[in-house]
Amino acid sequence: MMDILIRIARTGLRRGIRTGSRRWLVTGITAGLLALVRRALTESPETVYRTELKPGERLEVRTIPRNP
Repeated sequence: MMDILIRIARTGLRRGIRTGSRRWLVTGITAGLLALVRRALTESPETVYRTELKPGERLEVRTIPRNP
């Protein structure tokens, strides 16, 4: 799913440049900057397990539900 800030940034920049609308251009730039800041401040997911598979090997990924 596309992030709403990215969508607003894309739409704002496109409409601001194509139609010359200053409001859309400012909206697009602001949304784009907010998306960049949010991306810079969020932590990347932690790698739990990493291995290299040889030809013919396979990996099964399962989820086990937690006990309530």
